[in-house]
Amino acid sequence: MSQQVVIMFPVPESVLTALSVVYEVLNCPTFSDREAFYQTNHNDVVAVLTNGTQGIKAARAKGVAITHGPGTNSKAVADHAMALLLAVSRHIVPMHAQVQEGEWSVSNVHWPSVYGKRLGIMGLGRIGMEIAKRATGFDLEIGYHNRSQRSDVDYPYFDDLPTMAKWCDYLICSSPGGDSTHHAINTEVFGNLGPDGVIVNIGRGSIVDIDALVLALELGTISGAGLDVLEDEPKVPKSIIGLKNLTMTPHIAGNCPEATIAKLELYMQNVELCLNRNAPLTPVPEG
Repeated sequence: MSQQVVIMFPVPESVLTALSVVYEVLNCPTFSDREAFYQTNHNDVVAVLTNGTQGIKAARAKGVAITHGPGTNSKAVADHAMALLLAVSRHIVPMHAQVQEGEWSVSNVHWPSVYGKRLGIMGLGRIGMEIAKRATGFDLEIGYHNRSQRSDVDYPYFDDLPTMAKWCDYLICSSPGGDSTHHAINTEVFGNLGPDGVIVNIGRGSIVDIDALVLALELGTISGAGLDVLEDEPKVPKSIIGLKNLTMTPHIAGNCPEATIAKLELYMQNVELCLNRNAPLTPVPEG
């Protein structure tokens, strides 16, 4: 029997086709599929493709090599972050709805341009650096907040997030989740960002205190927000429905054909390395 690869979440058909050339693919994208798989013999399984929420801790406890695809979708996520920033700042979504409703009024259109403003980036890692590259094309002055200062960039560093919020006009979050960033974007940050400020989150939903965000948007504490992630996704809080100064997408910032190909290629390289008892290119760090 050929070597089997199990897929534990929905993937594009192109991924299934590519993997099927090399492996016997067991596609288990739903809970019921996985339950059925667990009842069968799977001694020929050599690798599992998952999204980080299915069995990672259990695999590590059994000594299974765990890899990931860092950087494969950084450019796509950065593109999306800038798209959200532009859409919110220039009121693209509500203006689209207005035109679709047959209204062509421009009497109250006096929104500031994005260029020449200050952008604070929370999390200047791979994605944050790609955002910074794109932001320079808009003549944005860039500052950043990290756990520690980088030695390879000249951007102003802020070791305190509320201080950076007071400095910048726009704030993009590209940090990982976890206790250290939980609700780091809160009432104090919104207040410091100010009534012309815009917040964009393409990091983790837990970074933003959603109740504080809703209040800030309703009161005009900030101008607007763009979110690709929510803390309890896919559950959408009723409080955000209908907010005209909020633009949302359903956690798809990294989804694009180019990123999918890059992730698949890296995945297959890692599997082959591990099967040949070599270290993977991109192991998931412990801790």
